[in-house]
Parts: sequence; structure tokens; C-alpha cells
Amino acid sequence: MTSHASETSASELAAFVDHHFSGRGIRPDGLIAQSWYRSVTQHRLNPSGRGEKNILTAAEIRQHQAQHQEYLAIASQGVTGLARRVVQAGFAVLLSDEDGITLDARLPAERDRYTQSGLIVGARWDESVVGTNGIGTALAAGQALTIHRQEHFLAANARLSCSVSPIFDAQGHLRGCLNATCLNSDGPKEAQYLTLQLVIMYARLIENAHFRQSYRDRLTLAIKPRDDITDLANEQLLALDEQGRVIGANRAAFVAYEEAPGSTLLGRRIDSLLPANVDELLSLTSGGARGVRLRALQGEALVDVGLRIPAGHLRPATPAPQVRTPASDHSGLERLGGSDPHLQQGVRRIRKVIDKGIPILVTGETGTGKEAFARAIHQASARRAGPFVALNCAAIPETLIESELFGYRGGSFTGASKKGMKGKLELANGGTLFLDEIGDMPAHLQTRLLRVLAEREIFPLGAETPVPLDVQVVSATHQDLAGMIQAKAFREDLFYRLSGMTLSLPALRERSDRAELIDALLAAQPGAEGLRLDDAARQRLLAHPWPGNIRQLLNALRYAVALAEDGVIDCDCLPAELHQAALPVTPVSHAEPASLADQLGDDEARHLLATLRQHRWNISAAAGASGISRSTLYRKMKKHGIVQPNEMF
Repeated sequence: MTSHASETSASELAAFVDHHFSGRGIRPDGLIAQSWYRSVTQHRLNPSGRGEKNILTAAEIRQHQAQHQEYLAIASQGVTGLARRVVQAGFAVLLSDEDGITLDARLPAERDRYTQSGLIVGARWDESVVGTNGIGTALAAGQALTIHRQEHFLAANARLSCSVSPIFDAQGHLRGCLNATCLNSDGPKEAQYLTLQLVIMYARLIENAHFRQSYRDRLTLAIKPRDDITDLANEQLLALDEQGRVIGANRAAFVAYEEAPGSTLLGRRIDSLLPANVDELLSLTSGGARGVRLRALQGEALVDVGLRIPAGHLRPATPAPQVRTPASDHSGLERLGGSDPHLQQGVRRIRKVIDKGIPILVTGETGTGKEAFARAIHQASARRAGPFVALNCAAIPETLIESELFGYRGGSFTGASKKGMKGKLELANGGTLFLDEIGDMPAHLQTRLLRVLAEREIFPLGAETPVPLDVQVVSATHQDLAGMIQAKAFREDLFYRLSGMTLSLPALRERSDRAELIDALLAAQPGAEGLRLDDAARQRLLAHPWPGNIRQLLNALRYAVALAEDGVIDCDCLPAELHQAALPVTPVSHAEPASLADQLGDDEARHLLATLRQHRWNISAAAGASGISRSTLYRKMKKHGIVQPNEMF
């Protein structure tokens, strides 16, 4: 989680500390110095003062605890566990909410000493009230820390030594803090290290308990390194929807996948994180099994994966496929381009424009790999260290897409989160924003997006000042945007804003490297070692029209590997749809049939053939030149009996 604090240069901080805190005899680290700076310049506090006494009344405490009843109940076990470990050693254990107000307190026997220091339920420890302190600064920084004695902003709090960890929910939003505080510690700050580690561990356990409660009716995964079977606090937890998209995660999962809490891990498909899709995971349970453990690769590390399936997601018993181990990285642009000349040319052009601030539009049928190319573009760019934020415009209800894209500030409307929510545009700052299925964006949001792209700033709902925007925009669609523009369903000016360069992904049936692609994907399947395709099965795979493209081919190959016997994949091993209406396969020839033009009996057919020849049988280009979609072009080709030259196979 990024800090809420604005950064100040090291020299400015050093001068500030020397001026205001020279008498303390300490040199704080940058995080604490930043907090001191905020306390003076933003909150207008006096380090010699006692701070504003801001303690809730008994009635307000009851009301506040009632509002956080679920959070308190979930956190109770973690608070109790930490208290058992540290209270007898003289530590007070406090649980706070996201505003720094304590909701629960477990105190040592000499309670009065601690309550006199404000270590009580109902005390407010926000930085704006008492300056630098454990709870308030951990909330502001979004990270675990220790504030030791004189590091507190107020001299009145200098007897405290506080080790604190923030608590995040499964969406990456702050819920509060867990804190262990002792009085008048004689040791150095380093002596608090083990206490801080205990606090962090129990904060993670609270987060995990909150995750499990929130997603008790969802498919969930628990992932941990194979050689780390005891550290439950670092267990990665993911919740999936029915399409296999991540809808919730704990902190360990965000860290493992190199995402900031609340960022782009949410919405990603599980098969982009682990070598299995949701159908494969569900099929691992047999009959009434509610869970299963399996082993998989996460990057290069072997991990154990625990799968929990709610009753409503159970499926009938099926043979359990082996979860595959990825054979290689398919994310590189050149690897995705294969040896198809059309794709290779597109990759070369992408390389030339990739860091020039030119928006890129990726078009292609479903299953051709549009998101894979978008991610590869991001990884090949100078923005690779920044976020990659994806938004599927077709998967989010129209009523929610505006807040998802632009975000909102806290309290901007009834029911809004108190802390607000960053939209996808703001989350993508410094990185790449991928707008999938852009053709499904509602008309009124097309206008807002156009303005954002033109002005390079956004106004989240409820914001008083704009947020500067620095993003590379990559869009994708399977729709005919030119036709939508003619039908007034898509803004022409937005189209030109998004399509600085267009990368048209050919359908699988159009790719000239189909044979190589089939061999490469087959070799990557688990259990495919030593298997070979017989000639009839190979020809059947080459001839199939593949309406689902590469995604469908992968499923067919997995099926074939599972059914193969005696080291051979024959036609009987192929899915049923490959036994229907296969395209005719003729002997390989590099020449177009000479008599084809003579066989066409009407003007439409002759015009169609001329356009295809002009564009060297590039279906996407020919369809665009004719002002029709690729699917319409294929229907016309089928109607007139036009077959692509065999060199395309």
C-alpha cells in the first residue's frame, strides 16, 4: 500500500528536524521524519503540547463498536492470541479502526498507568490529532512500523514504545491496526523487533480470518511454498468468481504477485497466476469432495495449493486432470508473434512505437490472445515496473463501470466507502491501462474517457482537484468498431484517440504458422512427452475452423493427451466438434488455383476475390477495406466457395 504522505526531500527534512527537534538527541528515519513534517506543516500541531483530547463518550463507544461488530468479532481471536503472548511482559494490545479509534484494548495488571497514557477503548490516535504515533503513522504509511519513545511527535507520548501493523481487507482497503505498546522501555528501538514481528503475524491472521469469512461461499485457494508448511500467516489466499477471476486476496497474495493491495491482482484470471483454469480446478474434486490439495509451480517455486469448494460449486465426479506445469514463458512479444509473417510484422511495428506515447488498439476474435499481447506490450515497455491495470468493459455492469474507471473520494455519495476508492485510471498511473472489450463501453463514458485522454487528468467523483494522469493505453475489442461508428454506437473521435496503432490478431485458422503452433502447444501439455500426432489427426487439427481460436485449441489438445494410448494421438482422441464440418484439406501448394476467378459467377464474388488478393489474403485487412466484419467476410467466402491458398495453412 502506498503512503498517503507527500514526499519531501532529504535535505528539507534534515533541516526541519534540526530546527524543531534538535533537543531530542535522535535522528529519525525518513518515514518518521515525514510524519513529523506532516504533523507540523499539515496538522499544525505543537510538539511541546499534549494534543487534542479526543476520546469518545461511553455512548459513542457503544455506537462505534456496534458499527464495527463484524470486524471486532473476526479480529477477536487474533487480538486474544497476541495478548496472551505479550500482556504479561508489560504490553498493552490495542485494535483500532481505519480512523485510528481504538475498538478493543487488553491491558496489563497495572491498568491505570496505561489508561493515563490514552491506551483505552475510544481513544483517537489519528496523526491529525496527536501527530506521529504508532497507530496513526502506520495508517498514514500503510505499513508495519515501530514508533519508539522520542520518535513520537508529542513529548507527552515519549514514554510509549508502539509496534503496529495495519490490517487490510480482501480488496486491499485499510480496516484498522493491531498495536502492542509498552511504557518506559529502557532498551533501544531494536529491542522491539520481535514484538513487531508478533504483531505482524497476528495482523495477518486477522486478515486471513476476514478473508475466509468474506468468501465462505466462494471458491478459494490457499497457496504456500512447499518448504514452508508451518507459517500460516504467510499463506496466500485467493477467492475466485465463476469465470475464474480473482475477486479477493489477502496481503500475502498481493505481495507474491507483485501487486499493491487494491491494485490489479483483482480481476485477473487464475490461469494467468497458476497453471490451471477454474474448470480444471473444479474438476479436481470428485463427487462430494469439498476440498483438495495439489502441487503446482508459481514462477519457478513449487507450491502447495489447497482448494476449497463451497457446496453450490460442487460438480459430478470426473477424471481429475493433472494440473500442468508451464513449460516456458509465453509472454514475450516475439514468442507470441510466432513465425506468422502478419504477426511478426505487427510485433516489429509495436517495438517501434512502444515507448512513444502512442495508444495501441488490439483487435481480434475471442481467444486470439488480445490480453496476452497487451501484457507483453507492457512488459516490453519502459513502464514494465509500473502497474498493469485491466478493465473488462463487458464484464462490469453499466452502473458500476464509471466508479471502476474513475474512482471516487470518501463520502461522495450515499453508501460510498469512507476512504473512497481509486479508479482503474488512477491505479494505472505510471503504467499501462488495458481496456478490454472497449466496444462495450457505454456512450456517456466514451465521452468522459475521450476528455481524459485529451487532457491527461481525471476528476474522481467528489474530488475538488484533478489527478494528473500518465498512462499507456492499450485497448482491445472483437467487435467491428468501424461498423459501430457508422451505426453511431461508438464515438469516431474516441476511436482515433485509441487507435494510434492497430494490431490485428489473425484468427487461428488464418495463421500461417498453425502447424508449428499446434506442435509447440502440444509439447507444453503435461503428459505429452513421447506422444505424437498421426497424420489424420494432424490434418484434422489443421483443417478445423477453430471459432474459439487458441483457447479452443488448447482445450482440444488437453483432451487429446488425456485420451491418447500407445504414444499416439489419432482422430478418436480429438473432441467431438473436430469430427464435424472440417475444412477441406488439399495437398500443399503455394499457388492460388488458376481457375478460381473463372468459377465465380457474380460481381460480388469477383470483387471479394480481388480484395482478398489485393490484401494478400489478410482477412482482417480485406474485411476492413470492404467495410464488413471478418465473420461476414467468412460467410461470403463460404457462400461463393472461396478457399484461402494453402500457403496460409
